[in-house]
Amino acid sequence: MTDLINSILLAIHIFPFFAISFTLPILLISIIRYKKINFVRITLNYMTMFYFLSVICLVFFPLPLATQLSSLHHHNSQLIPFHFVCDILRESPLVINNPNTYLPAITNRAVLQVVLNVLMTLPFGILLRFYHGLNFKKVLLFSFLLSLFIEIGQLTGLFFIYPGSYRLCDVDDLLANTMGGYLGYKLVYLFESYIPNIHSFDLVLPSYLPFHKSQFVLRNNLNH
Repeated sequence: MTDLINSILLAIHIFPFFAISFTLPILLISIIRYKKINFVRITLNYMTMFYFLSVICLVFFPLPLATQLSSLHHHNSQLIPFHFVCDILRESPLVINNPNTYLPAITNRAVLQVVLNVLMTLPFGILLRFYHGLNFKKVLLFSFLLSLFIEIGQLTGLFFIYPGSYRLCDVDDLLANTMGGYLGYKLVYLFESYIPNIHSFDLVLPSYLPFHKSQFVLRNNLNH
């Protein structure tokens, strides 16, 4: 849990730099591409940026210290699907007839690891469905690819920057992350009829703005 909090704090610290750097491109894309401005879309762009920063900080940080590099010689992986079930059964303090063990069983490390891996990609599935309008198969595919990117990075020591892996590449994480993306999609899908479409927040820009005129001139030049 401490690593999770530290990762989010790191993302919060570096987010303003990225937000400032991408403000102008985001506005220009909104204006030139859509000829509209949508503050909900812009807000979602910033949320997406913060989300990916948080994920990167969570799965790749903290980086190994210089003193640890000599021990990084192997590329560690766990390739047995649903091995987390064995971890939960082995580590769980649950005793059925003892209610005092219920909370410790739910908050057990092995359980939390699975839950947090699902929750990590839940926002990704929400964004893919609500913002981009992707269907079930595409959300599942992109959630899988995001998780695969993470696991390959962990297996290869941050894409071979380090001589060995400092995080475990786990096939169960791949399954949990993909499930998280699916649940995010399903959450939006179930409440879609109650959620305003993102295009309903579009504000059409006046035709006298400079970019309208420049586009008109450009089209005329291309036609001639």
